[in-house]
Amino acid sequence: MVVAFLLGLAGSLGHCLGMCGGVTLLLSRGGGLSGWRLPLVHVGRVTTYGTLGLLVGALGGVASWVLPGLRPLQGALALTAAGVTLYLALALLGRAPSPEVYLVRLTARWGRAMQRLTTSEGNSKGDRSVALTFLLGLLWGLLPCGLVLTALLTAAVTGSPWRGALTMLAFGLGTSPALLGMGWLARRDLPRTRLWPRQ
Repeated sequence: MVVAFLLGLAGSLGHCLGMCGGVTLLLSRGGGLSGWRLPLVHVGRVTTYGTLGLLVGALGGVASWVLPGLRPLQGALALTAAGVTLYLALALLGRAPSPEVYLVRLTARWGRAMQRLTTSEGNSKGDRSVALTFLLGLLWGLLPCGLVLTALLTAAVTGSPWRGALTMLAFGLGTSPALLGMGWLARRDLPRTRLWPRQ
């Protein structure tokens, strides 16, 4: 879990701020993430991560139990997760294509769904309900993302639904400081350009 937390913490500084900065700005329009809504949307996001971790951990455990001969594959899966993490690090340094280029179509569909929710009547005026704010967070957690997929591989290696869930919760908590900070900055009186979030 410590590794997953550090993956989220370190990855969020280089990856999440660039990728999720636009999401934060979208959700912050018209004061949509002001006050209690900012932490609540991240509770929804981390809840999705925990649920996904529960599922992949359970799948890893079932595979080991039903097919005990495949138990050595957990080691191979761990090596795969390490390789994916290395690839992601190279992508962050600009030495390899971003993994998101392979997820463009899924990301576009996800973006259209989020935009419909955030632009529906009343949602752009800062009066989003608790349920809608939490739902936006849940959907945010489904954003196709190479860093999240890397964390899910780590959760699958645990072979346990609860350890998988805790791994993803730790990862989500690791990403939260940077994204909460981005949400706070999005409401400040800063130059309204498209470049400042990435800077």
